[in-house]
Amino acid sequence: MECRCGQVVPNDKIEQLQALEAELAEVADKTVKAASDPFSGVIRFIAERPENSSMPGPVLNGVLDRIFTDCNCPGLLRLMSGHVKEVIRRGKSVEMIKEHATSEPFSDFVVKQAQKVKFDVGDEKGKMVLNNIQGITGVEHGIDLPLEKILVSPPNLIVTVKLGLMRPQKTVAI
Repeated sequence: MECRCGQVVPNDKIEQLQALEAELAEVADKTVKAASDPFSGVIRFIAERPENSSMPGPVLNGVLDRIFTDCNCPGLLRLMSGHVKEVIRRGKSVEMIKEHATSEPFSDFVVKQAQKVKFDVGDEKGKMVLNNIQGITGVEHGIDLPLEKILVSPPNLIVTVKLGLMRPQKTVAI
């Protein structure tokens, strides 16, 4: 195996990384099965990782591939994990550093993500909520709307956007 810098990764290191990925996938699978829905299960798995520890993006995507088949991975989760370089948890915040900014269709709008996406994971009335979202913008009818929070209310997500003094909400399927 070769990385971008041209270094060759020894086979024993590859085996260690694959074993680590399998172990993480097992923990993630248990977390997802215990959750009310797959989206909050994966977010909880990421938010419960050791503080200030980095998870490489390819490992995150490998874990997602192991616990989901292509057809049942939540669309927004797949969208958020795409092009991820690394994921870091700091306190109640999750930071996703991407290879580059992205813009992809989701439901009936477009989701733009900056190279650095950050959000706080919390609880609101017994439901998981992503607060203080930075780096994610929804585009609908040509209007860019920065996301403020996402409330997980299975089988839907209730997305609140910042629009001046108004805080309109949109419900989308997980």
